[in-house]
Amino acid sequence: MPPIEPSNNPVNSVTTSTKTGYFSRIGSSIKGILFGFLIFIASFVVLYWNEGKVDKSDIASTATEISATSLNTDSALEGKLIHVNGDLSTENNLSDSTYLKEGKYLALNRKVEVYAWVEESSSKTKTNVGGSQTTDTTYTYKKDWVNEATDSSTFQEQKGHENVAKSLDSNTWYASSAKIGVYEVEPARLTMPGYSEITLTKENTVLPVVTVPTTTTKTVPQNDLMKALSASDDDLNAEFGTNTKVVEEVVVPEKTKNVVLNGNYVYVTEKNVSTPTVGDMRVSYSAVVSPVSVTLLGRLNNNKITAMTDAKTGVVLYRAFSGTFEDALATLHTEYKTALWIFRAIGFLMMWIGLAMILAPLSVLLDVLPIFGTISRSVVGLVTFLVALVLSIVTIVVSMVLHNPLVLVIVVLAVIIYVMKVIKKAKQKPQTVS
Repeated sequence: MPPIEPSNNPVNSVTTSTKTGYFSRIGSSIKGILFGFLIFIASFVVLYWNEGKVDKSDIASTATEISATSLNTDSALEGKLIHVNGDLSTENNLSDSTYLKEGKYLALNRKVEVYAWVEESSSKTKTNVGGSQTTDTTYTYKKDWVNEATDSSTFQEQKGHENVAKSLDSNTWYASSAKIGVYEVEPARLTMPGYSEITLTKENTVLPVVTVPTTTTKTVPQNDLMKALSASDDDLNAEFGTNTKVVEEVVVPEKTKNVVLNGNYVYVTEKNVSTPTVGDMRVSYSAVVSPVSVTLLGRLNNNKITAMTDAKTGVVLYRAFSGTFEDALATLHTEYKTALWIFRAIGFLMMWIGLAMILAPLSVLLDVLPIFGTISRSVVGLVTFLVALVLSIVTIVVSMVLHNPLVLVIVVLAVIIYVMKVIKKAKQKPQTVS
């Protein structure tokens, strides 16, 4: 059944049904054993690598404070990691040269969204007696504002869901130069505090007329075609027949689109803001406005502060933080802990999924009677969960020890002392006389 074109909130769907045979499922599950084994092995690598990551706050805590109001005179600090507190500012003006007028921005971000069809899918799978499976997948289509329009050729139902790519890209611009006090910095390389949304007004925007090229098709009567080609009636009749009408593509004058300011968006729309059409765009802006009070971490290089690369760990520090130096250290440590636990969870899930894939053929074999397959999946899921949890904890602990030389030495010494005590105790144990 063809999709129905919705009106104000266009949502429609199509459902497909596929059936997978029992032996085909067994074959796929057996192939999955190798992939599951690779994921299982990779989980150990992820967990080990994760425990070896460096807490940037430990390195940042060694930074020496300097004043932003006067150039450093201590030669010992040249090339060293420093931190400085002050106003980060620029004399440059930035704009996107499209809709936003120039302003004192250290960094400017333009976000462009396009109104497009979005495909979402949900599936329900039923295991049949005999081991085959029937999967019903429902594809739902709706229009929404997205960063990029999905290629319609990848949709299950392409007809009526044709997308139009946006003609303006998102982008970020940086001031060519900036200073914190008397020190120069490199805005394009510096990680700056969070961007704040720019409130758009008639005063800080430009709303030009936008035109887009369009094409159409027209039917060309035989006589017109003959005149265009200077061909004879006999030639055309012989080639096309007496009643032939030819369809050709014709470029027509460009179509004007409306550029409208509404809220904090600039809309480029064919009709109006309240009823957007596929291909319409909306543009918003965010920026780091100059000046901004920051604590900056970096390498002292004469009258400049540049990126600092730690010689031992390879960690690069060149970043401006909102707040004090202590706030900067807390932010770095929080980011480290958050990433640490995220990758621990990822490693555990990889291990669990890998083990489940290795044992998957067992459940597929039991699917001859679906109830047995369901029970086996529950059992396999629980067992692999517990095994993955124990192995993940052991791997994390061992990785922590291996990545910390001091802890490793302590553990090795403890093991040696314990072994020596056991041996000594065994030697002191009185032997029984038979």
